[in-house]
Amino acid sequence: MKKIEINPMTRLEGHGKITIFLDEQGNVDNAFMQVVEFMGYEKFLVGMPIEEVPRTVSTICGV
Repeated sequence: MKKIEINPMTRLEGHGKITIFLDEQGNVDNAFMQVVEFMGYEKFLVGMPIEEVPRTVSTICGV
């Protein structure tokens, strides 16, 4: 099994990494994203009009 690691992630406030595990044929078998900080931005979006979502999330985080 082959492992690909992206560390550090860019355009992320804080620390984060992505680990991808490939099977023998080179297909993705499993993938993990690890971040230290709690994000929770989706709670801000509950009940918000859909046309406001892109403007709101783009000002919070670049990811």
